[in-house]
Amino acid sequence: MSKYIAKQSIGHFRPGQEITGLEAKQLQALLASGAIEEHQEPEEPKEDGTAARLAELEKANTDLTATIKLMTNEKVKSDQVNAELKAKVAELEKALTDSEAALKKATAKPKAGDKPVDETK
Repeated sequence: MSKYIAKQSIGHFRPGQEITGLEAKQLQALLASGAIEEHQEPEEPKEDGTAARLAELEKANTDLTATIKLMTNEKVKSDQVNAELKAKVAELEKALTDSEAALKKATAKPKAGDKPVDETK
């Protein structure tokens, strides 16, 4: 049985309300006058590929989110390694500077006032 919806106030029925309890002749007269309309079930949306595309994009979004999280974690790790390596380079540069100073001191020429060491004794 068809359902009818009021387009305007009809007796105690308000617009948008389902019409019930009327005879077929009354319903046909109201339909003809345009006071009511036959209720149309909402049509199923046509399959135009948007649902599939949406699912595809949601999967891609999930994949990208996981990749971003992984890359962020890897960046934190690489920043830590970078800081450790910079500290090691600074330590090695200091050791090199100290070694160069010690070598320079050891190979420095004796001053004119110093006596040469006699190694033949």
